[in-house]
Amino acid sequence: MTKIQELETHKEFEIIKITDKIKDIVKQLKVKDGFVNIFSKHTTLAIKINEYEELLLKDLKDLMQRIAKENAEYNHDQIELRNCSKNEPKNAKGHLRCFLLETSQMIPIFNYEMQLGIYQDIFAVETSGPRKREIIIQICGE
Repeated sequence: MTKIQELETHKEFEIIKITDKIKDIVKQLKVKDGFVNIFSKHTTLAIKINEYEELLLKDLKDLMQRIAKENAEYNHDQIELRNCSKNEPKNAKGHLRCFLLETSQMIPIFNYEMQLGIYQDIFAVETSGPRKREIIIQICGE
């Protein structure tokens, strides 16, 4: 069973909790045992599982800014040297940040529920927004 979830981001770097949306889909499909795979169709939108704690999320944002600095020069941003549209955004830092994150997560389903830990939530991490995005949610099981 597959569902495409649209997501609109509002900031260049944004962490969006999507746990409840995924739980609702799992509940609607009434899968007793199996797994759900959440996949981003984008090279600058990651899917992560971690704790939804304000200071931790701020730390993540700060870390990403240190890893791929805002005002650095990046080869990928030399649009004129690439075979792409002249309107292509300069988003190398978003790609670099997303390289360190995953574009998908797989979660087991047991007895009709995703088996997330007590502090675990599912996030979409926008690294080059704002944009309209699509996430594929695929559930396999019985």
